[in-house]
Formats: sequence, structure tokens, C-alpha cells
Amino acid sequence: MNYQIEDVFSPRSFPQNTYISRKLDDEETVDDRLRRALAMKGNLIFVSGASKSGKTVLCHKAIAAESYIALSGNQISTKADFWNHIAEQLPLSDAVVMTTSGQNTAAKTGQAQFAVNFGVANMGVSINKTNGAAFNQQLAMTNNRTERQIIQYLIDNDKVLVIDDFHYVAREMQMYIARTLKTELFNGLKAVIISLPHRSDEAIICNPDLIGRTTSIEILPWTAAELKAIAVKGFKLLGMPIGEAEENLLAQESITSPQLMQENCFQLAFAAMQKKQPISLELVHFAFKQTARDYAHYERLVKAIVQGPVQGIGRRKLYALAQGSVDIYHLLLLAFKADPPVTELSMVTLKERIKGLLLSKELLSSTIISATINKIIKIVEATMPDLDALEYKAQCLYILDPFLLFYLRWK
Repeated sequence: MNYQIEDVFSPRSFPQNTYISRKLDDEETVDDRLRRALAMKGNLIFVSGASKSGKTVLCHKAIAAESYIALSGNQISTKADFWNHIAEQLPLSDAVVMTTSGQNTAAKTGQAQFAVNFGVANMGVSINKTNGAAFNQQLAMTNNRTERQIIQYLIDNDKVLVIDDFHYVAREMQMYIARTLKTELFNGLKAVIISLPHRSDEAIICNPDLIGRTTSIEILPWTAAELKAIAVKGFKLLGMPIGEAEENLLAQESITSPQLMQENCFQLAFAAMQKKQPISLELVHFAFKQTARDYAHYERLVKAIVQGPVQGIGRRKLYALAQGSVDIYHLLLLAFKADPPVTELSMVTLKERIKGLLLSKELLSSTIISATINKIIKIVEATMPDLDALEYKAQCLYILDPFLLFYLRWK
């Protein structure tokens, strides 16, 4: 069978041909664990893991497409949002009560009420009617479909409610969803919550009613061997020979993210085909630069960090590096992106990286480094509020977005 590149490497959709089933131990994969949890009635399942770690892809692999009912946390601001987004994915007719009223030029009035079924949630209709005299008629429609009917359909048809990015839901709505799920889990509803580990759904976990009713599945960072398996499988399907050095570099620079690995492999395969060249380390570097170009939206953020706070910008100390002089904000960005690419940087590691960049033997204090990192985090929050990019606690920096780190290294 001849495969197209887009059918093999799929960074933005389900990777049907390069899906890697990750092992939890010698007997069970992550897929098996999720399927086993779904088989247990009354069970609320938490799937947590870093950004771009494959949480959503896992759910799409383990849950049949016809059973999958998807919600995203950034869609849910109100109770109505929660129910409407579920209802839109169900083949339920809306029971609508229609009330009509009108008045003609002879001052006659009329009103009627009747019920009809529509495959839409709400309609507003205006009808002009002429029968010897001008007549204007307004039709008001009210949706009678209930929350109970929606939930019962999910249960009766073995649907699985999957709420992605739950950390984006406001705390009050989290509590409402938690109470709703708790009641309906007992009746047979199946539900999965997807979130980030460092913002682990406190509103639900702290709900005493859900204690003993949950299963937690943590998606650990991908190892280099697991990421390499994507390249090995994909390039074999495409009939493109690739060496171990190239596989290792792809895995290293994809920084624990299967999505980033899929994208880098896609760009590499496309470049090899377009240039009619065998895969080489030089071509891998070219592919990385192509990937980074697709994430140019980070440029505004990087410029904001390099500039730092406007206050005191003219009084900052400059540090001499081999490539020129930079201030503390630029210096820390260079330390973040230095080799090797890692997503956790302790204070000791940061100091070692900074020391390796400076021409002088000057040492920066932990206080200065910590204060600057906290200011950088505030800049990130102000520039891209919805981006989970950096976290700093116990003198350790966590780079939560592997795409940001990749962009810093390859832009």
C-alpha cells in the first residue's frame, strides 16, 4: 500500500498510522487502563498530563468515535453552555411550544398555540400575512428539551462525555459540573475529565461526594525511545530510509511531545520528498526551522520577554556574552533554551547554564534569578493569558509548553 505523508504523520489530527500504544508496565498499556476504567460503572476518570503529551489522542484511541461526546473547557462559561454543547452532538429533536399572536388593520387580534418538533434548539420567526387586510404575526418558540432527557440519552446509548481542558472552566462551574456528574455517574453515565497535572481539578477532587468514585490516569512525559518509535514506524511506511542519528535528534528536539514529534517528522518527510534528497542531519535541521515557522505567534511573546518591564529598562545591568551584551531578561531566555532541551530547570542547573554563557566569572544570586523569572511569568500572563507556558516553584522552573521551548531553540 502506498501511503501519503499526510496519512502517516498527523500532528493536528488523530495519527491513525503512527499511533504508539505506551506501556504502563509489562502487562498493561495506557489504552488498556483507560478502557478498563471506562468499563467500571459509576466511575469518573481523570486523564492528566503536560501540554501536548497526547491526552486527547489517547481518549480518541480508547473511545469509539460513535460514543465520543466532546466538550472543551474554554466553551463552558455558563450552565447553558454546558448543556447546549452536549445537546448539539445528540440526534435529539427539540420539543418546541410555538405561540403566535397578530393584529390586522381592522384591529382584530388572534393567538394560537401548538407544538412541533424541530432538529434545532431555538428559532425566531416573523411572518407577514395579508388576507384582505394587512396582518403582522409574530411566532415565539420555546425549547422544551430537558437536561434529564439529554443525560438519559447519553446513558441509554452508552455515550462517553469527555471534557477537555477542564482547567479553563471557572471554579463555580467546575463545582456545578462535579455535582451533576456525581449524581449521574450513579445512574450509569460515563465521563472523562482531561486536564493539566499542575492544575489538577481541585474543585472536583476536593468534592467529598466524589471520593472513591474516580480513577486517575497520569500521562507521563514521553521518553526518547517512545518518540523514536513514531519516526521508525512512519518512515518505514513511507519507504524513506532514516538513520539512528537522525531519529535521535528528532526525539531529542521534540522535547517529550508526541505532537511535536509528528510535526517534525511531517516536515522532514515533506522536505525529503520536495528536495528529492535522502534524510540527513542537515535536512532534519531544515525541518526544525520549518516547524518553528509555523509557530511565529510566539515571536510577540519572546520580544516582550526580551524587552522586560518598561520600568527601569534604561538602568539594567548588561552582561557580556560571546555574541554581545544582554540584560538579565535576555540572559535567562538564553539559559532556558541552552543544550540539552529540558522542561525542568533547577536553580543549580540555571546557574550552571548562565555561568557557561557569561564571559566573566561573575555569579548571579538565586534571589536575582528568582525575581526575574517571576517577572517573566507575569509578562507571559499579560501577553498570552491563556498560554500555560511557565511555572516556578521551590526554585525550579517548569517549561509547560514544549512548543515554546522548541521555538526558542529553532526560530
